[in-house]
Amino acid sequence: MELERSCPQCGRKIPWGQADCPFCSGKGRGYLWSLRRDWFLLLTFIFLVLMFVVTSFAARTYRNVERGFAVQWYVRGEDDLHEGRAEMALADFRTALSYSHDNEQYELRLAEALTEAGNTAGARAEARTYLLGLLDRQPGNATVNLELARLAARDHLIDDAVRYYHQAIYGEWDLDAVARRRNARLELVEFLLDEGQKDSARAELIALAADLPPDPALQTRVGTLLLRVGGYDDALKLFTEALRLNPLLAAALAGAGECYFHAADYEQAERDFARAVQQDPHLTQAAALRETAQAVLKLDPFNRRLSNMERGRRAATDFSLAMAHLQDCAAQRGIDLKANGSDPLQTLHGMALDLQPHAQQSTLSRDAEVLSEVMDAAFAMEQASAHACGEPQGQDLALLLIAREQGGAHP
Repeated sequence: MELERSCPQCGRKIPWGQADCPFCSGKGRGYLWSLRRDWFLLLTFIFLVLMFVVTSFAARTYRNVERGFAVQWYVRGEDDLHEGRAEMALADFRTALSYSHDNEQYELRLAEALTEAGNTAGARAEARTYLLGLLDRQPGNATVNLELARLAARDHLIDDAVRYYHQAIYGEWDLDAVARRRNARLELVEFLLDEGQKDSARAELIALAADLPPDPALQTRVGTLLLRVGGYDDALKLFTEALRLNPLLAAALAGAGECYFHAADYEQAERDFARAVQQDPHLTQAAALRETAQAVLKLDPFNRRLSNMERGRRAATDFSLAMAHLQDCAAQRGIDLKANGSDPLQTLHGMALDLQPHAQQSTLSRDAEVLSEVMDAAFAMEQASAHACGEPQGQDLALLLIAREQGGAHP
């Protein structure tokens, strides 16, 4: 028995017992439409997936192209900055940032370039804006803090500069942290010295000196800075250590000589200055201080190793030098020493005229009391002349140093 029959209209096979053909009656058409809709949705989904893949690839390609442009402009900016073309470098870094908006390295480099090359308030303000934005995201970034410190230093904002320098010193460095912290502190010291903050600078230098490596050049540099703040004892320790490592280091010899000079040890100072100038004849300050030290050693009548004759000779010379200096100073200020007046130079000149007959080598060699009186007069004249006409040079400076040493004061 046949289980199927043919539809007289469409010829499709239908079950024998089914009266109507589902295809001709519309039921088949619904089934086909359902089947076509499923295929349409599937094809649409496949198309959308393909479009997503293509779009993602295009976006990634575009980003790579942008990144490549950013790198090119960044490298170009580095080259321009290295060649001294500051304005061009700034334009290059800005262009690099336009292609890579959130690149913190580019922002930092632009801010550094603005700090280095920006001589206007607007440039510094722009640099500060970038740096403060970076600092919000990276509060411990030592490089960012260092650049902010430099901006504050350029604007003479002492408190802000010190704060940012300290944050840089104790901040996070990517490479060579110890050396870069040390350099930041040295930069802070130079800034404080330029601003006249000697006490603060000395405190920073003492902290720095406590943790220096065995590097003669670095020890000498810190010692030289200590000389500028009057830290002679601490400086001498650094110079001594530097000379232990390098006995012929001219700058360390000159620094040690200056420490001894200010301690009134003129013999040791003269020896160190002599060695320093021998190593480097261009050390003009060391040469000048050596000459002063030599003059002190030749004029000082209180050296216990001297004979009475030599002591008298020096005292007579000192008195003559002091009187001549006083007369020159009076002439410079237009003071008539022969007239009766209340000016200290006139008073001292009158006293000196009274002592002049006794200020002879023969008398001074025999009478220690007269020698003391004559030297007191010489010291008084030198000090009064220095007060009225400024610090002297040469032998007058040497005599003034002897006066200060005898009075318990050092230059």
